[in-house]
Order: sequence, then C-alpha cells, then structure tokens
Amino acid sequence: MTYRAKAKASVSRSPKRSMAAPTTTPPPTPRGARRTDTALQPATPLEVLVSRALDQELEWWFAYAEMALARDSVGILPSYAAVKVLATEPTDEACRGRAHELARAVRSCLHALHPRDASVLRAAYTPRRWPRAVEKAFDVLSPIAVRLAFALDPWPARSGHTGLEEAAALRLSAALVVPGKVKVAKMRARAQALLGDAIAAYATARSEEGRALGLA
Repeated sequence: MTYRAKAKASVSRSPKRSMAAPTTTPPPTPRGARRTDTALQPATPLEVLVSRALDQELEWWFAYAEMALARDSVGILPSYAAVKVLATEPTDEACRGRAHELARAVRSCLHALHPRDASVLRAAYTPRRWPRAVEKAFDVLSPIAVRLAFALDPWPARSGHTGLEEAAALRLSAALVVPGKVKVAKMRARAQALLGDAIAAYATARSEEGRALGLA
C-alpha cells in the first residue's frame, strides 16, 4: 500500500479528522497553493482546515520549533494551534506547554518517516530563496527541483563561497533560460510526486497522534 493510500485509509476511519489523499498522481500544483494541498487535495471545509494546519506546523517546525526545542525554549505556536489555546486558556504557561507538546509530536512523526520523505519535507519547508527563474518555473516545488537537478549533476561549478545546492540552483536557473534545455513539466511532475508522498506519509503519522491537530 502506498503512503497516499495509507493516509487515505487512516483518516477515513476517523471522520472528525478527515484528510483525503489521492491514490493517483494529483493535478499540477496551482501557483501559490499550500504544499500540503498537493498531496491531500482537500475537498471539504474540515479537510481544508487540516491541510492548512499541517502546512503551518511543518513550516513552523523547520523554520523555528526544531531549533527552539533543542534549546528547550519553544514559546511560539503555529497559528491554528495558537487560536485554540488563546480561546480556551489564554496564558503564557498554557502556550508554552502546548508548544512543547506539539514540537515533540512533530519531531516524533518526522523521525518515524522513511528518511527520503523526511528529507523531502526538510527541503520543501526550510526557508530560503531561489533564483527567480527557478521560482517562476517550479514555485513551491523549487527546493525539490533543485535537489533533482543536483542529483543529475552532483558537482556543479561553484565559487568558494557557494554551497553545492546553491550552485545547482544557479546552474538550473541558467539552463531554464535556454528553451527546451530543461524538461520542466517532467521535473515538476517528479518533484510533485516526491512531495506528495512525503506529505501523505506525514499526514498518516499525524493522524495516529490522537488529539495531535486539535481540530476535532
């Protein structure tokens, strides 16, 4: 059973936390869409809320909570979780307690994933900027497209101040200027499939965390 099928099966057993995941390749990601929508394809208002919550917490984890938890100082929550805490127990202590609890749950779920899926999520959600041509061609899939380009050419020319991934991004950007040199549609489809599998796997893990999202 694929990760997407597992995600669909796990959430179908719990109507209050429904997160529908397609069993076929999803349509191309609309520019500006949430990364989680690529895999989950939310169709109902609740599914939209869950997709948004997963996207927020992955962004929160890789941009802030991972390092904050290592310092034992998680004090900020992703928006969906902060709204609920502030509505029920609006104290700093409650926010910190829930932030630590959520950070530990996210870390546990990520550790349970196949290393490839965890790596894809880290690439997709780690904040960084890419060359304009790359972002125009691949949008939210840019970091994964850069990884795919890097796999095809693992030793791109670079200066002493440029990392290999940055050099791969610059090389891909230059290639995109040449018509037909980069098979953009094929690379987008591959990147979207990798991200979709990773998000579906994470959604499955999170659906098994009980009150993980707190949306029920």
